[in-house]
Amino acid sequence: MKPPSKTNLPAAFVWGGLALLVLALAWGGFLVWHGPEAPDQPPLTTFPPHPAATNLASAPSVTPMARPIPSDFQEHPFPVGYESTNSQWTTADGKDTNIIQQLAHNPLEYARMVEENPRIFRRQLVYLKKTAAAVLEDAKLTGTPVKQLTLPGLDGRELQFEITQDDSQGSSRQGMMSGHLAGNPNSRVTFAFQDGREAYTVLSPDDYIYLVGEPREPGQVIVKAIDPNTYGVGPAEAGDDFIKTGQPVGK
Repeated sequence: MKPPSKTNLPAAFVWGGLALLVLALAWGGFLVWHGPEAPDQPPLTTFPPHPAATNLASAPSVTPMARPIPSDFQEHPFPVGYESTNSQWTTADGKDTNIIQQLAHNPLEYARMVEENPRIFRRQLVYLKKTAAAVLEDAKLTGTPVKQLTLPGLDGRELQFEITQDDSQGSSRQGMMSGHLAGNPNSRVTFAFQDGREAYTVLSPDDYIYLVGEPREPGQVIVKAIDPNTYGVGPAEAGDDFIKTGQPVGK
């Protein structure tokens, strides 16, 4: 398949991604604080390590259906299919309404995810073995500045986030950062964290990577491969300089 040509990121989409980032962090915190309390769960059974996958293939769309949210919310509902030193990627298809039913904390969050399905290609729950807060706390102890963070993509893929602006003011509890993918200054990454929850956006037209990570539980992130033509600011609002794509994200 012919690789995409280089495209500069329009300012509207960059700042739109930042706004979505903050919204995702706030939304995740609201749902967790107001959702049902999770019962004690047995330890997560780990699976043998798998090699990192680089194909961010799209999953089939599903028709939105109204379903009740079970009262027995599980903190770790799905088995692990890929694992690295930093993260564990679950095997469940996050666009399936039965899976969304287990992902969501309450009916409001369930409805939001189902409504979002037509604007994304993939959704996958990832368990973080090492959070950004832990990395920053270790750095404080050694006095070494953090210049990069590792962010989970899809299916075992990891992305190196090079930090160019850090507004955390040395805090390992909460903060916001921005920058780009390592070696790719034409990309844009925004990242926020608070009390063990993380959210981020990755916009890289050179690689056809358009990802949004939103928090679920502390130490967990829902990674989504988004359609940049329909997610957030649409082509009609952004004008002629909006990112045009002719293939699914990650191809």
